[in-house]
Amino acid sequence: MKKKKRIVLLDSHAIIHRAYHALPEFQTRDGKATGALYGLSAMIISIIDQLKPDYLIACYDLPKPTFRHLAYDDYKGGRKKTDDNLVEQLKESYDIFDAFSIPTFSKEGYEADDILGTFAKELKKDKNNEIIIASGDMDILQLVDKDKVKVYTFKKGIKDTIIYNEKSVEEKMGFGPKYIIDYKGLAGDQSDNIPGIPGIGAKTATKLITNFGHIEEIYSELNKNEEKFLDIKITKRIISLLKDNETEAYFSKELATIKTDVDIEIPEIKNTFLENLDFSKTGEIFRKLEFRGLDERLKKSLGIKSEKDEIKKIDIEIDEKKLKELKLAISILNPNISDPSIDDVLNF
Repeated sequence: MKKKKRIVLLDSHAIIHRAYHALPEFQTRDGKATGALYGLSAMIISIIDQLKPDYLIACYDLPKPTFRHLAYDDYKGGRKKTDDNLVEQLKESYDIFDAFSIPTFSKEGYEADDILGTFAKELKKDKNNEIIIASGDMDILQLVDKDKVKVYTFKKGIKDTIIYNEKSVEEKMGFGPKYIIDYKGLAGDQSDNIPGIPGIGAKTATKLITNFGHIEEIYSELNKNEEKFLDIKITKRIISLLKDNETEAYFSKELATIKTDVDIEIPEIKNTFLENLDFSKTGEIFRKLEFRGLDERLKKSLGIKSEKDEIKKIDIEIDEKKLKELKLAISILNPNISDPSIDDVLNF
């Protein structure tokens, strides 16, 4: 029996945004903001440590409008302009993926979610592939498919994480992954400015779905027998809202639906992540961005003994006085490092 290949698809924008807002703003000695980049790097290492992936693939949004923006001018209209600091770090995040030898994909006119959906649909066709999508965006739960496609996401910050399969989505939402787009069609989504039906909230949307199913089935039943709605305590006011906003419900569902048929080349699964990994490249970018200890953490997550273990011993044994002087110099030159470690000394 062939060993399963674990493929982790990274929702780059969602992870970077989460890191930017969850972490305090880090800076290099020359004042360059690096908080989102640190969070992204730490998240990749955590994914390597916790999920033990064979392959990693990153998907990106692009700054230009997508087909959803063209269909609905106010799509994501409630969001504030992206901070300049975050914009710069989004651009530089490609360097992080390059250092980890993780391929990146995007396509004009589509969101990262659509690329993730397309890759997941195609890659899961191979029964030996196990797909995990890492994202901070709960919309992605609609892509969960039994245990073939799971979602790894955040409960709090960037350290408290959870993996959803079909059963755990049902436990969380009250219905399965395939109904999430119907839920958004009815209740809307404030974060993406998807309107839904005004006056229908989460509780009513859930009741309608658990009793009747998809939006199409809800309206089919409504046209045949209103009494069934009254029987489950759906008020006449809600029935009127459903009738008056049928077009809006279908349109909102369409906006919420992740595409799984984007015309994009599917990644070829050849060399494993570890076979492509070059520690000299990751070490170089960690030093450039002054990310203390991440090089060691990466090697530890892969069960690789670091050469620095021996260097540390030699440094301490040879010249304790010089070590103290170097630590003092680092703390003076970089106020962000109040108590320098030996890693800081070795990377200085």
